Amino acid sequence: LKINIPTTIVGTPNIGLEWTVSQQFAVNVDGLWMPYMFKKTEEVFRGLQLTADFRYYINPKYYYTNDLFDGFYLGPYAMYFDFNMGRKKHEEMSENRRYTGWGISGGVSVGYKMYLSKRFRLDFNLGLGFAHLQYDTYILGAENTRPIAKKDTRAWIGPTKIGVHLVYNLFR
Repeated sequence: LKINIPTTIVGTPNIGLEWTVSQQFAVNVDGLWMPYMFKKTEEVFRGLQLTADFRYYINPKYYYTNDLFDGFYLGPYAMYFDFNMGRKKHEEMSENRRYTGWGISGGVSVGYKMYLSKRFRLDFNLGLGFAHLQYDTYILGAENTRPIAKKDTRAWIGPTKIGVHLVYNLFR
């Protein structure tokens, strides 16, 4: 069981699980939820993100008191996210925009998991890959209006995932 420390500090609920599949291999799943809407300015920052990665530990340090690997790892990952984001940038409300849509991402994740105690670890990771976004554009604060632009798309190649996780081992 684990949490991403930076997102937890800013108040975004998240949780992750990692389990060993075989010698040197593990599967990791993370979920993140951003539930924020600020009524006074109609600003919104909502989202749901689900990530799965397959990890190969390179010369792992295996602690026989539990079933977790420590050390360097790499492997492929896939991510899905759904979002609704808008921020007030101008005094004139018709100039402000809200974006609602979804995205997918995939690539290679690299990281290092460090032993702290029998129960605790620190997990640092970075994912490099491709992200595809599809979204509709609305006027901020105009909830029931038609979109200004439909099905805009964006693509990104570069860092798409980063994390510093505090890991708690449920089983010894």
